Amino acid sequence: MVYQTSEGRSNSYLIFDQDVSILVDTSIKKSRKRLLKKLDTFFGKNKLSYLVLTHSHYDHVENAAIIKEKYGAKVVIQSSEGDNLKQGTSLIPNGTNILTCIIVGVERKINRIASYEKVSPDIWVDDCYFLSSNCYLIHTPGHTKGSMSLIVDGEIALVGDAMFGVFSWSVFPPFADDVPIMIRSWEKLLKTDCEVYLPGHGTSNSKKLLKKQFERHILN
Repeated sequence: MVYQTSEGRSNSYLIFDQDVSILVDTSIKKSRKRLLKKLDTFFGKNKLSYLVLTHSHYDHVENAAIIKEKYGAKVVIQSSEGDNLKQGTSLIPNGTNILTCIIVGVERKINRIASYEKVSPDIWVDDCYFLSSNCYLIHTPGHTKGSMSLIVDGEIALVGDAMFGVFSWSVFPPFADDVPIMIRSWEKLLKTDCEVYLPGHGTSNSKKLLKKQFERHILN
């Protein structure tokens, strides 16, 4: 069972697989009150099993420290981004279009670095990691070096910023550190046979759209 627990600036999702509970991403600090209120409806004395962070950008992890403390969750992140989480820093990714390239250029010129409350990871993932019998993580780099996706029941993929769901005709993110590697991660996601892809921003994407986008960009 997958529930959306925050939306708007950044999405987060709660998954239940029998006695295992998994929160994917935490959204931004401004969403904290609403997110915690929703989580409180599910967790009283019961603990949240895992907090999966698809990557270490601030808009996905700003509430990670308080969620770990309040609900006793084990924090899970890809190994190459664990140190970012421990230091509470969010690096600026590359832009993928003219507008976002300009934005990135300005932010780097003024040495802007987004910071958040530090949190120590409990589980450092490399390429693949099973959280339950029906839920596992795969490494899907490109947006960042350590981006991960959670596969649920072989049907739904929670993909962080490996793709966006803002436009009905495109899944292409406005920011990505390595676009060719990101396209290969789309191929990896297509091979999972998932039919639905839930991004960190926007609404769900279909397998048909992802396949169309992959075929378009892999040929360029």
